[in-house]
Amino acid sequence: MIFGGMSKRPESQNPEELCVLNDVRFFDLKAGRWLPQGPAPSSTRKDFIPRSRYAHVSSVTTDRLFIIGGQDFSNTWMDDICVYDLKKRAWVQRRNYPRHCGTYRSVAMSSPVVARSPQEEVHAGYATSTLNQAGSKFFRSKSNPEVGHCETTPSSNLVHLPFSSPPNDDHPSEIYLYSNHNVRFLHV
Repeated sequence: MIFGGMSKRPESQNPEELCVLNDVRFFDLKAGRWLPQGPAPSSTRKDFIPRSRYAHVSSVTTDRLFIIGGQDFSNTWMDDICVYDLKKRAWVQRRNYPRHCGTYRSVAMSSPVVARSPQEEVHAGYATSTLNQAGSKFFRSKSNPEVGHCETTPSSNLVHLPFSSPPNDDHPSEIYLYSNHNVRFLHV
């Protein structure tokens, strides 16, 4: 998939007449061809659609494409972050980012796993059911009665340790933005 960039103006006969794009294009690796561009869903808010740009940085996490900064046709720096939902194929967010960043002096990336701390998640109000709630019962295994207990372990005896998991909508991977020797973390 690619977003935006600079191209020859489609209706021009002059190969040097350029324009800046704001479309998302998908390439089918199995078929070896570009997929036709469908219309944006009617539910897409117009203020979420990014302005045309090139020299931006991007990263993907939890089926979302993040477009950060870049420049317009007049080489003016863009000051926003735009988020594209890859499953819905729609722009879902746009927010200000008052720093200049682009491919000439920046790099953005995200991790394929996130570090999760159950204690912090409980304090932040996430559902404890996804964390194997402290004090839950351990039942005997039907195939092996020697395994498991039928009693409740006191909460004070349980310690939820940090762990890694794939990013998801509740726990997306952070995007790491390196620009001009300064590392920034974008919370998505």
